[in-house]
Amino acid sequence: MLVQIRDQVALSSLSIVNLRAYLTARGWNKEGPWGERPATIYTKEHAGRQWDILVPLRETIADYVQSMAESVAVLAAVEERSQLDVFHDLAGSGSDVIRMRSMNGVVKEPLSLRQSTGLLTDAYNLLTSAARAAENPRAAYRGTFSAEVGEYLDNVWPLPGYHKGYDLTLHSPVPAGIGQADFGDEFVMPFPRRATYTLARALDHTSTAIADAIHQDTLDPFAQAVEYGVSANLCDAVAELAKKGRGIAIELVWADVRPSTVSPDQFPFSANYADILEEAAKFLRRNEPSFDEQIIAQVVQLERQPKEFDGKAIILSMRDARLIRLKVEFDRAVYDTVIQAFREHSWIRLDGDIHLVGTRHELRNPRNVSLIPETYG
Repeated sequence: MLVQIRDQVALSSLSIVNLRAYLTARGWNKEGPWGERPATIYTKEHAGRQWDILVPLRETIADYVQSMAESVAVLAAVEERSQLDVFHDLAGSGSDVIRMRSMNGVVKEPLSLRQSTGLLTDAYNLLTSAARAAENPRAAYRGTFSAEVGEYLDNVWPLPGYHKGYDLTLHSPVPAGIGQADFGDEFVMPFPRRATYTLARALDHTSTAIADAIHQDTLDPFAQAVEYGVSANLCDAVAELAKKGRGIAIELVWADVRPSTVSPDQFPFSANYADILEEAAKFLRRNEPSFDEQIIAQVVQLERQPKEFDGKAIILSMRDARLIRLKVEFDRAVYDTVIQAFREHSWIRLDGDIHLVGTRHELRNPRNVSLIPETYG
C-alpha cells in the first residue's frame, strides 16, 4: 500500500534520538557532519546505489519537519515498505514493542466494539500482571496497584488498527541509554524496561510450565514459576487471548534506543492451552496468601458462648464469586462489635490477610473492624 506521511504534527513528533537509534540498528553508517548544515549524514548501500539520510542535530531548525519527511521517504524506499509502516516503527523505536496476534486467522476478521474492548482489556490485564510482578512476584494479585505501576500503564499506547482484526501492537516507552555502553540495564533497569523484561520472562516460564504440567500431570510447575513473574492474573489473561484469538502469538521487541542483551522473542499459546491456564490460575489463587483484603462478612459462629468469647469465630464472605468460611481470631478491643454482629445477624466490614491452611481459609491480622448499617444491601 503506497501511503505518504504529510501530517506536519505527526512528523514533528518523531524524535532525533529515535531516528538515530533506528538507523544504527538497521546497519546505516554514521559519516559525520554534513557541511555547514546542523545535521549528521548517515549512508547505506542498497540495490546497487548509496542512500543518504540527514539527521538534524536540533529539533528547532526551520526545516525539521521536511527533514523527517525525507527520512521516512528514503527508509520506505530502501525497506520497500509503506511510509506509514516506517513512521510507526520510527515512533516505536523509543519503545519496547509488544505485539499480540491471532495464530489462526481471526486477525483477518474485523472486530466489533465488544470484541475490541475485550482485546484491549485482556492486553491491559497481561501488562498489569507483569508490571506488578516486576515489583513483587506473587501467585495472585488483588486490589489496587502501586502508583509506579499506574504510571507505567498510563504510558503504554496501542497503535491504530486493532479494530481491523485480532492484532494489537503496544508501544511501551523506555528511557534512552545515551552515553552508556551497556545502557545501564545491568545495573539500574528503569521500571518500564523491568515490566517488559518481566513479561518476557513470565511468558517463557509459562510455556515451560504448561509442558511440564502436561508431562507430570500436576499444576505444581506453575507454583514453581511464580518467582519468574507467572501469576494467576497472567495465566487468565493469556488464556483469554488464546481463546478469543484461536491461539495467540505474543512477540516482544526491545526499543532501539535501549538495546537489550536479551534477544527478541515470540511466545505462541495454542487455544488448546487455555483450559490448562485457567486451571493454573485457580490453583495459584487457592494457594496464595492474600494480604490487605477488604472484606464484608457475617459472623456465623462463635467458638464459645458470648459470655466466654475469646475472639475466635467463623465469618462468611464472598470471594472470587463464591462464599467462603474464614476462621478468624479478633482482638479484645472489638469483642463487643463481633458479638453484636453475631446476635443481630449484621454485616461487618474489616481488613485482613487470607491464608489457605489445608483445605480451609484463615483470616489473620483482622483490623479496622466495624458494623455496617442495617440499610446495607
